[in-house]
Formats: sequence, structure tokens, C-alpha cells
Amino acid sequence: MANWKDKPPPPPLCKPDPLDQTGERKLLLQLKQRAEQLDSRAAALNRQEAELAVEKEAIAKQIAAIKPLAQKLEQINAAHKAADQKKWTALVSTYETMDPRSAARIFDGLDPKIVLNVIQRMSSRKSAPILADMSPEKAQIVTEKLAGMTAMTPKPQPVASLLPDGAP
Repeated sequence: MANWKDKPPPPPLCKPDPLDQTGERKLLLQLKQRAEQLDSRAAALNRQEAELAVEKEAIAKQIAAIKPLAQKLEQINAAHKAADQKKWTALVSTYETMDPRSAARIFDGLDPKIVLNVIQRMSSRKSAPILADMSPEKAQIVTEKLAGMTAMTPKPQPVASLLPDGAP
């Protein structure tokens, strides 16, 4: 028999895996896990995006349903303002044609808000004699309110401007 020391060792049947020996296998496994996590996260984001698209569509439908109501409210508001303005114009016309002393006596007994609204709509040529004949206290209140009227009165916003821009 042959001496085993004289023979070379038998060749390996398979080459050893170089990844096992260098730690690269561990790194590749970590990269694979990270890729799976990223894929899972991308799928979740895609689901959220789809849900948001559905919600956005629902909101757009709600806005579309509200817009005609907002327009109707604006029409009603405009009609109300026109009627209100007509009422005040008639009242102003009445007091402008009255004797200033008679108007002043009536204004002395009225709520300052009403007096203010009437005086504000009158020409200064007509309102000055009335203010002069009013009681000093009432004339002072009305004058102070007239002086602060423009700074305190906000301009009303149309209802449509309250809807988001680009809304259908």
C-alpha cells in the first residue's frame, strides 16, 4: 500500500464560500433586510398616497357642493344689504327734509347707533345744523363715534373668498 504521506490530499469537492470567510455574507444579509424594510415602507407610503387621493377627491366634492350655497348666500346677503341701504336712505331723506331743531330733538332720544347711521349717510351741510341743535352730551357721543367709525368698521369678506384657492 501506498503511504498517505506521499500522496497529496484529495481535492475539495466544492470551493469554500469566500463570503463566509470575509463577513460579506453578514453585510449582504443586512442589505437585504434593509431593502425589504424600504420596500415595506414604500408600499405603506403608496397606500397612504392612495388614501390621500381618495380624501382629496371627497373634499373636492364637498367644496363643489358648498360653492352654490356660498353663491346663494352672497346673493341673499347682497339683497339684504340693498334692502338695508334702501331703508337707511329713506330715513336719511326724511331727516334731511325736517327742520334741524325737530330732527335734533328726535335724535336726542334715539339710540346713538341709529343716530350715527343716519348722520353718517347725511351730507355734512345737512347734518351740521342738526348736530348743533342736539344736546351737547349726545352730540359728543355721536361725534366721537363718527371719528372712530372708519377705523373700527371692517369690510365684509365675500363668502367665496373663504373657500380655498383653486377649489372647484
